[in-house]
Amino acid sequence: MPSLSFALETHPGRKRPKNEDAVGHALTSWGGVFVVADGMGGHRTGEVAARLAVEAILESLKEAEPSPKALLEAFERANALIYAEAQRPENRGMGTTATCLLLDLPYALIAHVGDSRAYLLRGEEFTLLTEDHSWVAERVRQGLLSPEEARTHRWRNVITNALGSFPQARVDLLGLKLFPEDTFLLCSDGLSGVLEDRTLKEVLKNFPPEEAARRLVELANEWGGPDNVSAVVVRLPKELPQGQRPYALPLEAAQGSPVRLKLGEEPEELPTQVLEPPKRPRVSWRDALLILLWIVVVAYILLGYFRP
Repeated sequence: MPSLSFALETHPGRKRPKNEDAVGHALTSWGGVFVVADGMGGHRTGEVAARLAVEAILESLKEAEPSPKALLEAFERANALIYAEAQRPENRGMGTTATCLLLDLPYALIAHVGDSRAYLLRGEEFTLLTEDHSWVAERVRQGLLSPEEARTHRWRNVITNALGSFPQARVDLLGLKLFPEDTFLLCSDGLSGVLEDRTLKEVLKNFPPEEAARRLVELANEWGGPDNVSAVVVRLPKELPQGQRPYALPLEAAQGSPVRLKLGEEPEELPTQVLEPPKRPRVSWRDALLILLWIVVVAYILLGYFRP
């Protein structure tokens, strides 16, 4: 398995007394798992929720056979743990965002809850892979706010979906085939809410992962550091293993485009099967009689037309 180049950085920022972000990773025989989480609910509960999410997701996935189902089950397990803790009076309001990159080379699967993000740098193209689960992001998608207005809106920190908030997790799943030297960035909103996409792209493009992650965190703090800030940068090697996976991805994902996945749906890429020759349609006696009568009528008309 070719070695990955990666780095993880997290910092409390300049305005928060404590770091409620958490990051983690686990390398595996098929690639690796990388997670970033941003806790909420108070100094203690936010920190605990983020840590529980990262630990539960990594523990579930590092030994499991990689698949969209395994990734979803890891998030469901994390949600159940955090939700149970949140039922205690002292932990009321506990929850956390979570964004996970599962590398099953040469494929990637991404699970996402909240407003932490996953980006992909491929050549010159820099793409936001996830959709924020936040009040302002939903208004932007509805056309009621511009991205610039959302960035400074007073409700920009209001999350509409988080692990631990509900008994059942609502998780976005994505999948795509990887290209050599693809670079991923996972980050909390303490980074994406401060730095513009063009800045993120330039840093990822011009520096190796370890220096890129460090520079991104430093830049966020230079621009005020209003929140905890975390960055996970993962760069793929120049050569990737080839092969198919037991789980089916939609055709676009298998060609390299990120595609949203929904478990239980039929894949667009169906297995090859032997095609049987088409069977001849069976004609009833009534249909045969009608056809015969039609031939007789046409023949009678033609006979009268050509008779001298």
